[in-house]
Amino acid sequence: MIQEEKSVLKKLLQHVIAIVCFLAVTLVYFSPVLDGKVLQQSDVQQYKGMSRELAQYYEKEGQSSAWTGSMFSGMPAYQIGIWGGAPNFLDYLEAPLKALGNSTSGPVFAGMLMAYILFCVMGVGFFPAVLGAIAYSLSSYNIIIIDAGHVTKAWAIAYMPLIVAGLAAAFRRKYLMAGLFMALGLALQIKNNHLQVTYYTGLLCVFIYLGLLINEIPKKNFSGLFKATAALVVGVAIAVLCNFGNIYANYEMSKESTRGQSELTQPTQSEKQSSGLDKEYAFAWSYGKMETLSLLIPDIHGGASGGILSPSSNLYKAIRTNAPQAQVDSAGIQAQTYWGDQPFTSGPVYFGAIICFLFVLGIFVIRHPMKWVLLVATTFFIFLSWGHNFELFNDWFFYHFPMYNKFRAVSTALVIPALTMLIVAAWGMKAFFSGEIKDEKLKRSLYISAGITGGISFLLWLAPGIFGFDFTSATDSQWISQVPDWYYSALVADRKDLLSSDALRSLIYIILAAGTLYAALKLKGDRNKITVYCSVVLILLVVIDLWGVDKRYLNNDKFQSKLSYDANRPFPQTEADKAILQDKHPSYRVLNLNNPFNETKTSYYHKSIGGYHAAKLKRYQELIDYRLQGEINSIIKSFDSQNIDSIIGSLQKNTALNMLNAKYIIFHPEQAPLQNPYAMGNVWFVNNYIFTENADKEIAALNTLDITTTAVVDKRFEDQLSGFTVVPDSTATIELTEYKPNALKYKSSAQSEQLAIMSEMYYPNGWEAYIDGKPATHFRADWTLRAIRIPAGQHEIEFKFEPHAYNTARAIASASSGLLILLLIGGIGSLFYKRKDKQSKA
Repeated sequence: MIQEEKSVLKKLLQHVIAIVCFLAVTLVYFSPVLDGKVLQQSDVQQYKGMSRELAQYYEKEGQSSAWTGSMFSGMPAYQIGIWGGAPNFLDYLEAPLKALGNSTSGPVFAGMLMAYILFCVMGVGFFPAVLGAIAYSLSSYNIIIIDAGHVTKAWAIAYMPLIVAGLAAAFRRKYLMAGLFMALGLALQIKNNHLQVTYYTGLLCVFIYLGLLINEIPKKNFSGLFKATAALVVGVAIAVLCNFGNIYANYEMSKESTRGQSELTQPTQSEKQSSGLDKEYAFAWSYGKMETLSLLIPDIHGGASGGILSPSSNLYKAIRTNAPQAQVDSAGIQAQTYWGDQPFTSGPVYFGAIICFLFVLGIFVIRHPMKWVLLVATTFFIFLSWGHNFELFNDWFFYHFPMYNKFRAVSTALVIPALTMLIVAAWGMKAFFSGEIKDEKLKRSLYISAGITGGISFLLWLAPGIFGFDFTSATDSQWISQVPDWYYSALVADRKDLLSSDALRSLIYIILAAGTLYAALKLKGDRNKITVYCSVVLILLVVIDLWGVDKRYLNNDKFQSKLSYDANRPFPQTEADKAILQDKHPSYRVLNLNNPFNETKTSYYHKSIGGYHAAKLKRYQELIDYRLQGEINSIIKSFDSQNIDSIIGSLQKNTALNMLNAKYIIFHPEQAPLQNPYAMGNVWFVNNYIFTENADKEIAALNTLDITTTAVVDKRFEDQLSGFTVVPDSTATIELTEYKPNALKYKSSAQSEQLAIMSEMYYPNGWEAYIDGKPATHFRADWTLRAIRIPAGQHEIEFKFEPHAYNTARAIASASSGLLILLLIGGIGSLFYKRKDKQSKA
């Protein structure tokens, strides 16, 4: 009993040491945060702009809104953020992790912790578990996305190992643990709302579950297989219920957003040609086949777009020689070093030379057939990441596999090999030190593994162009004509040098790792001590390797003082902003001519025509393609005349912008905005309406009709206007009297029944209309707007966003998350009870 207690304490101490190591690595890497500095992340900044209206509404009114009017003339806020409402108790469970730094060190530490749990459940041993956990979080992609501010993706990746730990526990017939880990890991991952990572995780789970079947069916362990399956299914069900609000919202938005199928027979360039996204859009960020060698050699394709070349580079020297008058930084020069297949990139996906070496070694030394399942899964997801570079494979998946065409940036699929290769690497490390394999086989496996990974590195070091590399990219054609020949020649030479240099770097790390394992076989003495010393060396080598590459993309220079950050973030008010904010009308919209559909600065202060979001409403995107972009281009062109009367006169033709109440136009942030006299206001009465038979005719009618007097209505809403004929009333009035993001009030006065058009987005799932407090029906008009019949007399009209189905789903999620916390506490308690009971019987 005393020995057992010592064993328990030893294991507990090991776990404490591991967690302290993870904290140390994370906090040292993000040490500027401890000094009060802040990381400027573009996506986080964009989020601040898109969410400000929702946050302010909650702070001032104490109420939550699931709709925002600050982007794209109005859209659901499900995928932006909803303050208040039914709580999700998983927030309290996550709080300690997010307290480390929600958008910086938090997901890095969480990833290490979750990966460590996975490797412990697998039983790979302490040192392989620590190595695998650190390598998982320090994989370059996980660091680069933090620099970019892809916070939800970072957290979703961090929780992936915990989900796989559930499957690993099922393998080891720990069914309670399997269910709890699956429920907790999946619930936390879904909660962080990056469905693409969750989708890939689900596909990985299918592979691993097939491995479970392969392992258990020959043993005829049908009872164990049933228990494992039941535990996992219950875990998945609980995770889904814990996020039922998010899941329902995503399901609803999948039909109404750009990820849904267009009703138009001829979608535009940015529209769909499948039941989801356009294939070219989805496959734009396809990883190159040879670029995949970046898993082993980071700068094989030049690293990041806009990389920094040192003063010793060919380009730096060429500029000094050929353009001595040019101003160049003494620390280096920025250039288009990346020459891969993607339009641009923030950096390569690098798993580590040592990890790649250990992965190959694991394939040779692991005896369990599960290694083949993991190898197939790794290959499968690499194929997915190739996108249009492997169309024979990926086209079938895009057009036939459920939901696959809802996601873009297929290079994201490499987050799965980042885990599967690590599982094999850590497992292989355990097998190597286990003493169960003869030394001769280990030596042979060691030679082959080092020969494969080191051989590739060696060849690329000596002959960088050996695989047909010419160090040029198709995207070079976009700017090559703007630079002299000597510039491009020097850049190509630098790209070649970057590859060669990193190939040598990877070769050195492979030699060091292989040498460490070779020494473990050759050294005489206590095998346990030799294993410990060699394992520690491997861990240090992995940390140094990955740390060095990660710091190329997220280093201390990227952080800035809090004072400087606050002065410039999220968006300082410009002169244009100040002028517009003098207008105290409840609601109007602003068009920023500077990249309007890829920024949220305007949304931070105003209700914007534009915005930044991957899942804007489908019909709004089509309005952008068919009308708005053309109107914006014509406004920009009119400024060439430098005649204010000509510019204002051109605004009269802007049907879409005027019906969206684009009252102000920002053409320069530090100049007064242009006021649009033709903006149609918040609401107006029309004298007539026409029905259209399909979407093509409906959107085309915006080009030919005067929508200030005539409404365009889809024939599906014909019953809403049955028997109604507009009797024009020149004395009729209607105006917006109160605006809240989820509630609008209007007052009307007319001598006869009228048809009112609101310059608000029609959305069928939640907006409800009331006239004098009584429910009324409304419908869609003018492609995207709301329309309603208003009786004669004086009335108060209200529109309220009341998504009852979503609210119910969120309440279910709240109750389910509370239940999961109780189950987790009960599960931990049962483990202690069983151990105590076992000790008392002993």
